[in-house]
Amino acid sequence: MSFDVDVTIIGAGPIGSTLAYELAKEDIEVALIDKKKVIGLPLQCAGIINKRALDFNQFPEELIFNKAKGAFLHSRNHSLTVSKDEDQALIIDRVALDQFLYKRAIENGVGSYLSSKVVSIDDLEGKVTFQNDSTEKTISSKIIVGADGPLSLVSSAIGNEFNYYCASQYLVRIEKRNDNLSFVDLYAYGDLFPGFIWQIPVDENTFRIGLFSIYDYKRQNEILDDFLKNDFKYENYEVIEKYKGKIPIYNKDNKLYKNRALIIGDAASQLKPTTGGGLLIGFEAVQMAKKAIVNALNSESFNSISPGRMDKNDREILQDILKDYQKDFEKRFLKEFSYQFKVQKTFCTLSDEDLDYFFVKLKEKEADKLISEYGDMDNQSILVKEFLKRGLIQSLLPAIHKRELAKIWLL
Repeated sequence: MSFDVDVTIIGAGPIGSTLAYELAKEDIEVALIDKKKVIGLPLQCAGIINKRALDFNQFPEELIFNKAKGAFLHSRNHSLTVSKDEDQALIIDRVALDQFLYKRAIENGVGSYLSSKVVSIDDLEGKVTFQNDSTEKTISSKIIVGADGPLSLVSSAIGNEFNYYCASQYLVRIEKRNDNLSFVDLYAYGDLFPGFIWQIPVDENTFRIGLFSIYDYKRQNEILDDFLKNDFKYENYEVIEKYKGKIPIYNKDNKLYKNRALIIGDAASQLKPTTGGGLLIGFEAVQMAKKAIVNALNSESFNSISPGRMDKNDREILQDILKDYQKDFEKRFLKEFSYQFKVQKTFCTLSDEDLDYFFVKLKEKEADKLISEYGDMDNQSILVKEFLKRGLIQSLLPAIHKRELAKIWLL
């Protein structure tokens, strides 16, 4: 049996489009399918990424609105400043980034189907069926990639189940000029954990202000409205736009592949447990997925399989052909995610009073200097290990939490 293309990618977000481009550079024939009519809309991201993203994916400087080198951290009654000498984060035009990455893939020979809703996949035969303008079409390919977001059809077909956080964000314009463009504000309140509120400066007069939490969108909007009324330091402001989206929670028991299919990005819940951010992780995962796909397409045994006439040996080949992708991802991220989940569990035990105590102790022990030196947006385990080495985990929190902390950190 012949296939229509080598690889079908469902989802033309930044991860799907980047993978399509990377495969096209290897002369692999790719079809890219997305339900959206306009790529990038609606915005569903805080739009702040580690500067190291440029090590994995190049994009124009004009897509960067602002750069940040530090953060103001807040509890209810105390604040802390952490920073580095050089910029660490990029505040990007996320809609324009998505569109740039999609256009780059198309210009390099990737076939595209927009306004196309995928209705079913067959991971054994490599078939993807989708609807476009009330007509139905089926594409066959050797590999199917699910980059189709947190409500991934491909992930469901693999047999995965996800839990989610809701995330909400306002675009807020102020009259008074913001003179701290290099700093992001993060607000840690006891009733919001495992999430928090962020305040990201886009330019001198604009912020992205949002949160993720266990609450639904209605409650999150109430929290953001209350924040703007009581905690936002600018009196004259206007909410220009509102956004919302789901953040899948990483589950190490979920599979990243099955037969001819693999999942990546939000579809694979490849996001930081502590913040819900995933672009840098996704860009790294692209290289892992690319390697697994190229190896599969170069495999004589894989290419000899005829979907309509598969025997036991063929099925065994399919079951293992993409396994290195999961192995590579878990080797790179599983320990990091484990540390981040422990951090999250620790903060979930704290009240506002505990957090105030925590911030005071951080200053007393000059731990803010440690955060500035060892803190990393994505590799957070580096800082955690430093805290553990110095015995700071228990000493920074009220004694009443020692038993809980011992269980979380095995102290």
